[in-house]
Amino acid sequence: MFYTPFILEGNKPFTQEDFLNKLFPNFWSFLINFLALIVLFVVLYFIAYKPIKKYLDARKNHIEKNIKDSEEAKAIYERKALESEALVNKARLEGANIIEKSQKDAQIAAKKIEDSAKEEASRIKKQADKDIASAVSKARSSMHDEIVNLAIDASKEVLSKDLDEETQKKLLKNFEKNIKEEK
Repeated sequence: MFYTPFILEGNKPFTQEDFLNKLFPNFWSFLINFLALIVLFVVLYFIAYKPIKKYLDARKNHIEKNIKDSEEAKAIYERKALESEALVNKARLEGANIIEKSQKDAQIAAKKIEDSAKEEASRIKKQADKDIASAVSKARSSMHDEIVNLAIDASKEVLSKDLDEETQKKLLKNFEKNIKEEK
């Protein structure tokens, strides 16, 4: 025979009273089981639920704190990254300015050195020209003196041959004239 919940043994139909008797066979048994269930829930609440909830709340707070700390660290990192990037850009700009200034200073210094060298070369050339002119003048003067001395010596020899005074003067003038023309 097939078991169905609505049919009792012996083919009698299932009544409401039978349902309550089957559901609650004994009131005291039901009450004890119900109280045991409540005690079980209370014990589970205090032994398991509260510590687990406390642990989960602590874990949640810890995770939230870590997330908050990591967000703050990320914000600090991003701010520092921007600051360092700005600092690097500033340093690059300063470096470029320093290089540009150094190049300008080097060009100015090279120009000064070049001008100084040209001035020194010009001064040396002028001095050399003066020295050459002085040496030429001294040489000419020396040659003139020598020629004059030679002329005097020659004139003494000529004079020793009994030339009259007028002839001697003419000879000297002609000699001086010839020397001046040679210069």
